[in-house]
Amino acid sequence: MLLSALLIYEHFSESASKFCTFGNSLNCGVVNKSPYANLDGISYLLTIDLGLPLPIISISDANPVLDLLTSNAFLGLLTLLFLFALVRAREKRERFLFVPYHSNLKWLRGVLIFSVAYGAYLFAVQHFLLKTYCIFCLGLDIVLVVSLVLAFMLKENGS
Repeated sequence: MLLSALLIYEHFSESASKFCTFGNSLNCGVVNKSPYANLDGISYLLTIDLGLPLPIISISDANPVLDLLTSNAFLGLLTLLFLFALVRAREKRERFLFVPYHSNLKWLRGVLIFSVAYGAYLFAVQHFLLKTYCIFCLGLDIVLVVSLVLAFMLKENGS
């Protein structure tokens, strides 16, 4: 969650910070200020980079609240908070929001699979399009992959 908070800070700072810049190949500022740093980036990728005849969706530019709500960093933080709450509910053998205890592990695994897949998409954007990496993003990707492996090691009975 700390990595996501740092990414939110980086995304909304006026200029790229120096604490996350280690030359041309590791530059969080480039990644977090790119058009791909929000959900809008998918539209940008499909329309601009792949040349598909689709309209560009740009809701993050409408106002700061939408920019926050659609930023990958904020969505990552919300996802991690949701996963944390699911794990806590699983430990207590309780329901969490709309997720009954017996479905908890399926939800945990499903959210992690989606998160790892989205992280792979963002990694591909960094590698093939931006040609620079965000070290905090990579750290978050590692946390998600390890979490997914651990989630598949859990048994249905709660161990």
